[in-house]
Formats: sequence, structure tokens, C-alpha cells
Amino acid sequence: MKKILPVLFILLFLAGCSNAPATAVSPTADNLTGRLTFAGSTTMQPLVSQLADAFTVLHPNVSMDIAAGGSNVGIKAVHDGTADIGMASRVLTDEEASGITPTTVAIDVLAIVVHKDNPVQSLTLQQLANIYNGQVTNWKDLGGLDQEIIPVQRESSSGSRGAFEELVLEKQAASAPNLQTAVTAGDVAATISTEEGAIGYVGFGNLEDSLKLLAINNVTPSQETAKDGTYPLIRPLTLMT
Repeated sequence: MKKILPVLFILLFLAGCSNAPATAVSPTADNLTGRLTFAGSTTMQPLVSQLADAFTVLHPNVSMDIAAGGSNVGIKAVHDGTADIGMASRVLTDEEASGITPTTVAIDVLAIVVHKDNPVQSLTLQQLANIYNGQVTNWKDLGGLDQEIIPVQRESSSGSRGAFEELVLEKQAASAPNLQTAVTAGDVAATISTEEGAIGYVGFGNLEDSLKLLAINNVTPSQETAKDGTYPLIRPLTLMT
């Protein structure tokens, strides 16, 4: 049963994403018991929590333990056997994918956000890279106010950071001299909400009203621009067993 539960959960997840009836992929609630443990991406945690609620409605004798910690934590936990299902919000390397079963369940937008009073509307990918490399340090050079830019990144285990470095920085680490590091997407939002010169990145599901969303290459992130590929910052959301 320990091996069956993670597979059933992923099937329910995929059914939910495709609007298929969840009961079509699950046995009855009466004969399914146990506990599922999750670890990994903070971007995926809210989405997985919603699906976990739906799963336990169908199967009330199954308990769920959902911990975040970042994509690297989820990948390691699945390999170590300390979690039944890992969550990752970036592309896995061949070494990371070896010996486990990754299933991409969704595509997520990596949103670039600034303080709500920042007048800048759009950046190019190169301008974004220049900010995080420390080559551009004042918003006036990007059409904004005469104000220091404060770039905010996620901590090293974050899948969002891994995706950002791959998509924007050509797999290099950010090197801006005044770079700040936030542990969670919520911490990114909190910093940007209080620092008028700050800029950061969060998953689309982590957007808050206190943040202003920037277009990249004059393309505003949305479900449509993610699907048609015109928005350049998209990454896979993956469950691993």
C-alpha cells in the first residue's frame, strides 16, 4: 500500500488538472488507509495542499504531511526515502532524475515583481540579468526613479532560484553587491512590499496584491502567454516518487 498511495495521489492530481472526474482514478474510500509525506518546493506546496484536501475527502483514512523546504530538499527526500512524494519547481538534472520517477504535472510562470509604487512596467531579459549581475544598480537607468535597485533572490535550495539562474543568468549565480536572500516566496513578497527599490521573483501562485507584476520583453505573464511560449520565464512543476 505504501507504493500505491503516492501513485494514486499523482493520478488524482493529473485528473484535477485535466478536469477529469477524480473518482475515476481512485478506489473507494473504504479500502484505502495510510499516510503520505511530501517535501520540497514552496511554489508547489499550496497547489499540493489543495489536492491533498480533495484526496482526503475521497479517502478520509489517509493522512497527509506536506512540508516545504525547497526543490533540492524534495529531490533529496525522495532519494533518501524520507518522503513518499517530492515536489520540484525546476528542471531536474539527469543525475537527480536517476532512480526516481518524476512526473510533470503543470507549467508555472516565474513572475518578476517590484514594489507597487515602482513606475517601471517592463524589462528585457538582458536588463533583468544586468540587475542581478550588478551591472545596473539604479532604477533611473531603466526608466524609473533615481533609486537604488535591491535585487532579492531565493535561498540555494529553492527551485525558483534554480529556474531563475537557468532562464535568466545562464546557470550562473547572481552577483549583485547588495543582493538580498529570502527563504520563502512569502519572504520575497514581504521584502518587496516594504523596500521601494526591491525586485524579486515568485511563482505565479505566490503573487500578492502588494506586489507589482512586470512584463518581460514586453510580454505580460499569464496562462495564455505561458501556453503559447511568448512569456520567456516558465518552468515545470514536478512530483517525484
